[in-house]
Amino acid sequence: MQLTRRLAKNSSLVSAITFMGHLLSTGLKLLISRSYGVVGFGRFALIMALARFFSTVVQMGFNQSIVHFISKYHANQDWANARRFFQTGIIHILKVSGLFLIIILLFRVPILGLMNLADSGSVALLIVWSISSIIAVNNYLSATMRSTKRFKEQAILFTSSFPILMLLAYFGLRFALAQTPDLFKFLIIGISMNVVMLILVYVYVRGIFRKENLTSQAIQDPKQLSRYSMPIWLSSTLQSASRSSDRIMLGIFSTLTEVGIYGAGLTFSILVAFPLKSMGPVFQPFIIEAYEKGNFQQINKLYNTMVRWSSLFVIPLLSVLIIFGDRLLLLFGKGFGEAYWVMIILATTQSISTISGIAGTILNMTEKQKSHAQIMTFIFVLTIALNLLLIPLWGALGAALGTGLSIVIVNLIRVRKLIQYYSLKTDFRVVLRLLLSFSPLVILSFWISRLDLIPWYALMSAHIVLSGLIVYFTLNQNEREQLQSKLKRLL
Repeated sequence: MQLTRRLAKNSSLVSAITFMGHLLSTGLKLLISRSYGVVGFGRFALIMALARFFSTVVQMGFNQSIVHFISKYHANQDWANARRFFQTGIIHILKVSGLFLIIILLFRVPILGLMNLADSGSVALLIVWSISSIIAVNNYLSATMRSTKRFKEQAILFTSSFPILMLLAYFGLRFALAQTPDLFKFLIIGISMNVVMLILVYVYVRGIFRKENLTSQAIQDPKQLSRYSMPIWLSSTLQSASRSSDRIMLGIFSTLTEVGIYGAGLTFSILVAFPLKSMGPVFQPFIIEAYEKGNFQQINKLYNTMVRWSSLFVIPLLSVLIIFGDRLLLLFGKGFGEAYWVMIILATTQSISTISGIAGTILNMTEKQKSHAQIMTFIFVLTIALNLLLIPLWGALGAALGTGLSIVIVNLIRVRKLIQYYSLKTDFRVVLRLLLSFSPLVILSFWISRLDLIPWYALMSAHIVLSGLIVYFTLNQNEREQLQSKLKRLL
């Protein structure tokens, strides 16, 4: 019970911050789509897809392995080794970032031509490199704070800092120029602001270690970090390649318009991944501590707790997207109507992934990273094959089908591996209960929305209230008491 309360306390705070980060990120995308149109938004979505993929290459898996080592040293109060490993990781990331810059400059002409970015010039590649390096360093610093259980600071840096600074750059330029700024000029200003912010955060993280007693129990070889990271690097790179391949391959085999349509559908669909992004980081240190103690029963409890809490958020949100998604897509402006089915396919499959829990994280955090790398190798090949087959046929919809199928398969394999390694006993009863409870409500709300009997925003408000009641009565007694206690403190 004490563990559940600690998880709930940390998760609620991080969830609130992460939710604000998601709203800011969505707001940034809506602003870009309305300012630069479908093609401009497609160019931005392609740049971000490339940057997110290359950031995984640059960070070398250190963003996950550093959590393993610093969480272990944090538990033992071994701050000297923790600082030594932290410094090793950041230096390696910066070295790989420099090497990546040299490579993209050497091959800039074929890369630009392949990605339909030739009209943007080398500045597009420099922006891709800059954002990928920013994301890599951000992830690493966030992971370091997470491993010392500074969840609030980690959540602010990981989810909110980038969109906030990019929005400030956009509105600052728009005010200064009295017109919509050039897309690349706005991105360059935003990148510069993010670099300054990361330097300040690095100084803060260094200060964490300076405050502690740096007497080491036994000097550990920092090369362990690289050895532990290699399989994670492979699996995370393949996972990122699989996730980004949809937009990248659309850029190669289709048009920037299709990339923009896909990006619009993806924007709302990834909201169902919110529990993994908010609660996953909170669960990681507890998973490592349970594994170090050989407490597999605790790992089982952590997994099923994550499944339960994720379901309580994911299924209601998915119902909103199914009923009102076509209206929500109007926020992007004209030309995004075709994104509805892209959004529904991706949201449904991502819901399965989120409800499946943190299976991939558990494999990486419990020294099964080689097994996870093998899984991701297979999924990468499958994703590329499906996208090669489906994108030329159906464009953005084909990319959604190929990516969605891969997401479902990878999560089924991960859960099966957890059952094999730790005799995991999955508990999906809450998922079934919520599906049975929401099905009549979704059918009724969908029918009323198509008849246009009442304004859609009024119907959506009523639907959300009823969804909240269903979720509340699905909670157990302890969860209700915790929720009531938090509401009383807020009021």
